[in-house]
Amino acid sequence: MSFGYSWGRQRLAAIRAVPPAERLILAGLVVLAVLVRVVGRNYVTTDLVVFRDWYDQLWAAGGITGLREPIGNYNAPFLYLLVVAGFLPGSTLLKIKLIFAVFDVMVVYFMYRLVALRYPGWRIPTLAALVTAFLPTVVVNASMYGQCESVWAGFALGGLYLLLRDRHWWAVAFFATSVAFKPQGVFILPVLLLLVLAGRVRWRVLLALPAVYLLLALPAIAVGRGPVELLTVYSSQADDKGGLARSAPSVFQYLQIAYAGGIFRNLGYLFTIAVVLGICYALVASRVDLDRTRIVTAAACFAVTVPFLLPSMHERYFYLADLLTLALAFHRPRLWYLPLIVQAASALSYLPFLSNGGPYSPFVDARILSALMLAAVVVTTYTLLRDAAAPAAAATPTNPPVAPTATPIDPTAVLVGPEPPAPLARRP
Repeated sequence: MSFGYSWGRQRLAAIRAVPPAERLILAGLVVLAVLVRVVGRNYVTTDLVVFRDWYDQLWAAGGITGLREPIGNYNAPFLYLLVVAGFLPGSTLLKIKLIFAVFDVMVVYFMYRLVALRYPGWRIPTLAALVTAFLPTVVVNASMYGQCESVWAGFALGGLYLLLRDRHWWAVAFFATSVAFKPQGVFILPVLLLLVLAGRVRWRVLLALPAVYLLLALPAIAVGRGPVELLTVYSSQADDKGGLARSAPSVFQYLQIAYAGGIFRNLGYLFTIAVVLGICYALVASRVDLDRTRIVTAAACFAVTVPFLLPSMHERYFYLADLLTLALAFHRPRLWYLPLIVQAASALSYLPFLSNGGPYSPFVDARILSALMLAAVVVTTYTLLRDAAAPAAAATPTNPPVAPTATPIDPTAVLVGPEPPAPLARRP
């Protein structure tokens, strides 16, 4: 307890070391980050109406005991959030949005952590966190759209951070939680596969994937939900007969095909798997040093490439790509333009849905937005393969050698630091 008190005093002292004007600006930006979410609180989309219907069905069946019912086509952890919403005061729609917006904090926090692995001190990571808080797709997704991308993407981002910290079991647990909330969590799994194939992560760590996934299903199963039905809930989404090209800026915007949809859908799945394995093979075969910057590059590459190649993608499925390309720009400053390209394609693709089919949609031709996303696919893939072609490079601009004594000490560098270690157990 005394150690925790000392740790807290250090953080307080670090905050006081920040110049007052700087503290005032940061406080103002935090308030603005909250206010931009409050502005869209009364905006209602069809997705949010569907969630309200699920909420009503869940609580009509008894709330917690209602988890035994096969409500909706999302997994049980999502329904747990609707149960939590039932214990909050206020309008149903606002409660659902509030829970999703809380996970924006998780996204911002792990963006800070990812960038802090690259830069000492707190100012540059804080800049990355603030940019994340104001990204249009991050703001709109929870506060206006009423969707939960911040939930699964927050766990994916946290898992990547833990992976870079060599906390492999916890990282895989976070990845499993991401997939348990929404199947789009699989977009982060290729980077885990890459590290396993490269020998950076042991195979047995993968056991945490099914273990955590099953663990998160147990509360629903305990109150009577059929385990087979629950564990196959994602099959209904995989069997979705919607169009190959939805609103996402993907390759299928160029393939507006009205025939043999099932064949092209399966070809899209198989081709995506082939591309992922091809990238992994190139990196593993070249024995490239998978340092932190290259792992972030790989994660960003997969987060952009996989939804770009998969059929029937919604525009919001590039949410993780929006985040990881921003993290990549901080790890590789020469790619500063990459998050601008991805954010433009991603955010503009939201507009047709958010306009509720109004007369001003679509605002930009989807093929133009797909061309922007294709550019991001090419840039990230080329960056990875260039590293694979020159694995023996000693020190790159993104990973310069660190002089042990030349780095000045930032007195505020401990504003957000690693968690304090647990106190030693007493001897019996």
